[in-house]
Parts: sequence; structure tokens; C-alpha cells
Amino acid sequence: MKRLILVAALVLVASLGYRGFLSSETGTGDLTLPQPFPNQGQMAPDFASEDIDGSSFDLPQEGVQVITFWSTLNRGTNLSHQAFGELADEYEDDEVSFAAIYVSSVPQQDQEEAPYAVLRDHSGELTSMYNVKRVPRIFLIEDGEIRLVQNGYNREHERELKEALEELTEAREA
Repeated sequence: MKRLILVAALVLVASLGYRGFLSSETGTGDLTLPQPFPNQGQMAPDFASEDIDGSSFDLPQEGVQVITFWSTLNRGTNLSHQAFGELADEYEDDEVSFAAIYVSSVPQQDQEEAPYAVLRDHSGELTSMYNVKRVPRIFLIEDGEIRLVQNGYNREHERELKEALEELTEAREA
């Protein structure tokens, strides 16, 4: 028993010494790992899919697109429906395309009246391609480049996305 306590104490002292006195990254928690691909400033993975009506959908490499990954089982997804639809309606004349990619079943309301393309990721390929670990995950893309990535949904995200869309559309009109 004494030997076990001695080994545990040595491990504790060694780990504290390592974290406290070695590199600043290790000791202070400044270690930064790269964000998962794709992220802001990177090119969006190109894909082609079918919407729920069976029409083909290709992510254009030109123009402005907003794509979101949703699940019917997620509270944030359910809260973001109305705001996402309102943005799609508002920016329709500015030639901004919107698409919702469901990682599970699609609710009846989106099958009938959505002002955006509704896709279902049957195989999980798109979810994997865009590294979606939790939903909602929103990507604002301009000319193939990701300009904004949002994880989750709240009013601040909604405001931030709207501001970014306003800036992009104004710059494209100038």
C-alpha cells in the first residue's frame, strides 16, 4: 500500500512539474488545436445531392449560399426554423440561396412550404464531409469560400448571420 501511495505521489509531482515548468503551451493552457475542417476562410467542400422532391441540388461555387445542418430531434433546430425561413425570404431577391440538410427525418412542414432547399443526408456523407458533430451547424459561403461557421443556435447567432449577409450582399452590389 505504501508503494502505491509513493507511486501516485511521484506521478502527481511529475505531472504538476511538467505542466508548470515546461513549455508555455503545456503549462498555461495556451495550446491551440486547429479547428475541424471545414472552417472559416477555407473552401467549402463541393457536393451534389437531391432535395426531398427528387430534384438535383448542386452547391454552386459562385454566389452566396447559407447551408445548415439540422435534426428534428434537436431543440436548437426547432427554434431556428422560423428565423432561417425569414432570412431565406428576405434575401431571395439578393440571389442568396439557402439549404437545410437534415441528418434525420424531415418534418412535414419543411416538406411542404420551406422557402429554402430541403435535403436529407441519408448516408451521412454530407454530415461527415462538413464535420458536423452537433446541430444546428450553419455555413455562410461566398464564391466557394466559407465566410462564417456557427455551431448551435441562439439570438446572437441569428443577429451575426444577418449582419454577415447584409455585408456580403451590399459588397456584391457595389
